[in-house]
Amino acid sequence: MHLVASTLFLPSVLSYLPQSSQVMLLRSHFASSLSWWIARGSPRPDINFEASSNPPHPYRQPILNLIQSAMLQPDDGHTFKIQRAFAHFSSLYGARPKGYFKGTELEGAEALNGSLFFTAARLNDEYMIQGAKVWDREGASELD
Repeated sequence: MHLVASTLFLPSVLSYLPQSSQVMLLRSHFASSLSWWIARGSPRPDINFEASSNPPHPYRQPILNLIQSAMLQPDDGHTFKIQRAFAHFSSLYGARPKGYFKGTELEGAEALNGSLFFTAARLNDEYMIQGAKVWDREGASELD
């Protein structure tokens, strides 16, 4: 959650850096995030880029329902924080067509479209409401 939420602050730093440093910072942040994921013994990320092929209707705000759901979660705000980050990036990239992310060096990224962030928020919401899970201090659900 903290790694996803920390990306909200990257644009404020990136705007002051030359492009070569921007690339270096973004790659470092991504590598650090993956390192933390692996070091914590988390399962292998099963990323299905084809799963985000239907963006939400641009005039509806289904992400707001997910934000409202996060506000009702019985945790210390972690669910809301990650949903806020997904909502922010959904508002920035939600209308991007399939293939927009193809130059990112991530295998399969050409299949992505802007609904990736909405899909991540929806999956997070489904996971958290399933059994009223709450975050513990280690960042994992204590009801797993």
